[in-house]
Amino acid sequence: MNINTSDLRLKKHTVSVNKAVLKKIQQSVNKKMTKLRAQGKLTKASLSIICLFAIGFMEAKAVTTFTESFDNNNANWGDVDSNPIGWNASGGADGGGYITTNRSFADIEAGSTISFRAHDEFFLPDKAGSSNGAFVGNWAADEVSMFSVSVRHNAPAPVAFSARFASPFNFPGAIAVVFGPPVLPNTWTDIQFGIDPNNPAIVSYEGQTFDAVFSNIGHIQILTGVPEGFENNPAQYTFDVDSAGITVIPEPSSSLMLIAGSALLFLRRRR
Repeated sequence: MNINTSDLRLKKHTVSVNKAVLKKIQQSVNKKMTKLRAQGKLTKASLSIICLFAIGFMEAKAVTTFTESFDNNNANWGDVDSNPIGWNASGGADGGGYITTNRSFADIEAGSTISFRAHDEFFLPDKAGSSNGAFVGNWAADEVSMFSVSVRHNAPAPVAFSARFASPFNFPGAIAVVFGPPVLPNTWTDIQFGIDPNNPAIVSYEGQTFDAVFSNIGHIQILTGVPEGFENNPAQYTFDVDSAGITVIPEPSSSLMLIAGSALLFLRRRR
């Protein structure tokens, strides 16, 4: 399932402007500009205000997000071994459910740093995919701009979290880190990863390119780091995830571009 506004799960989290409203805004702006021009009041300042309004409105238009809240179940997410992840019904970052797993830093150091998996092939018998496939698709074409997630742990030292985004075949993948302090113990912390070829936080494409990775996303993996001095610590600690989501910012509509273009044209003529 690709990321688009026809998806019912996405619609619940969409802030957009329909065509009828856009048409009314355009008519209102055009009427105001005509009236001001007839009155000889179409000044540089008024045109600038109209232009800035239109451009600002374009920037705010149609920001679409999907957020997995885990309020009802584990949403078919998996653990380090690709088994169904643990789930708690309350106490999450938003007060609702969240997913959870227990690991030791010794195991992480000796094995995989991946603690949470959202894969398109999870789980039998229906294999509907994690979050019903809401994260699967061409992120580059669908203009996904951000992946965000809330994380928590109860280890006695701050822990660094990162993320890996990969194809349904688990290669190629992109590894993104957080430039900032590690996550403190026992507190929900929001972390974000910009999906942008110019984002220096994406430290590896595993020998491939941005488009090669993000044109075919099938796997999302949340990675757990090992604090210095805990490499051989066998104690089991709890790691939690909630509110995993993506943000899509599409191109501005032609109507709003026309409003801004008209204002800029009038402004240029008056100069």
